[in-house]
Amino acid sequence: MNTTPTPSTSFLLTPTQAYTLPSSSTKFLDTTWFMPNSPRNARQEFEKARIRGAKYFDLDEVASPNELGLKHMMPSSEQFKEACDQLGITKEDSVVLYDVHGVFSSPRALFAFKAFGHPKAFVLNGGLPAWRAAGLSVDESQLPSGEPVATGGSGAYPLPSMDPSIIRSYEQMLENTKRESEDAELVLDARPKARFMGSAPEPRAGLPSGHMPNSVSIPFTNLLTTHEYSHDVPKSGLFTPYLSLFFSHGSSSSFPLLSHTRTGNGNGPD
Repeated sequence: MNTTPTPSTSFLLTPTQAYTLPSSSTKFLDTTWFMPNSPRNARQEFEKARIRGAKYFDLDEVASPNELGLKHMMPSSEQFKEACDQLGITKEDSVVLYDVHGVFSSPRALFAFKAFGHPKAFVLNGGLPAWRAAGLSVDESQLPSGEPVATGGSGAYPLPSMDPSIIRSYEQMLENTKRESEDAELVLDARPKARFMGSAPEPRAGLPSGHMPNSVSIPFTNLLTTHEYSHDVPKSGLFTPYLSLFFSHGSSSSFPLLSHTRTGNGNGPD
């Protein structure tokens, strides 16, 4: 029996579920990204070790330019198509996204794939650490430094359209800060609590810490267990302490929620 979750039931795959997907129609993408104050280099680590057959998906490169120099902005439709073509991804493929942390930057890549309507995109629950722990094959042959990691696809990926309702512009976010709380969209800040409170510095020089009005702190690490994030966990406990924040924000249980981080496409941990 195929126990792989469908896109309508889960965004997560266990290592075993991912391993048993048909190899001919499955693409593994290493989406590892490190904070700017980290000495580690994601591409170099990919060149040293990766899930066999995986390609490297660079979140900073598959992104629209920004006049302020902000990183990993949402790509344009053309940029997303070009990346998929270069990586040999078709619209029919299952795309499994992972990182070397466990679950850190892979959800950001998942957001992009879902925003552009890719039907079968998943996060590998626990990332490369969980894959190794499951005893599954890791390719540790050294790739030549700087060698292209894209396959050079057929160019068959159709030009996608992004759902505009899931993105907010800077101007929209600024306007939201000026609204009364009961009329505003609630912003979920996924950064560490100390950065939200302004008591810890930002990892990027020159950027102030603190938070925007109409936002609440939900550090992404509070929703993670060791290596894994399970889609069942919030329902059974981890998410419970935050429910009062949501329902105290307004009288309706269906008010809009927004996620943000520090820069760019705000749905990851930066």
